Amino acid sequence: MKFLAGILCVSLALVAVVAQDETGVRPLRFMPKDPTFAFNVGGMSKATTLASAAAAEKFVGKESAKTLLSLVDLDKEMIVFVSWTTSGPPDGTLQHEVVGKGEKRRVNFYVQAPPGAKIRGERARLGADFFAVPKNVAVFFEAKERP
Repeated sequence: MKFLAGILCVSLALVAVVAQDETGVRPLRFMPKDPTFAFNVGGMSKATTLASAAAAEKFVGKESAKTLLSLVDLDKEMIVFVSWTTSGPPDGTLQHEVVGKGEKRRVNFYVQAPPGAKIRGERARLGADFFAVPKNVAVFFEAKERP
């Protein structure tokens, strides 16, 4: 287990709210109280939507959910948990884009490979990040890293 922990880097931030960008998506700086959370659910290449308080409590636990829910307005937003992975050094980075307009609008999350990197893969990096996303958009995660 020590070897595994030594080669994995986990992306979770501290509790704070970050400014919303022009897409209406904003990262939530949040870490559940369970220190093994990121190792249990990070790196799975998917996005999970948490549109209610009950869904958040089930996902992160009742105590942690109080903090997470204080960061969003569930009347206008939903919480999206993005579980992703990359390898490095240098590491890829989690990005998002909005595709479409009106009712066909959706947020795509993806991992962008670092520019010009020739050899990578010495270690894995698990990502486990939370976002506030407008309630009226679909969410998608591209499992394959973009070049």
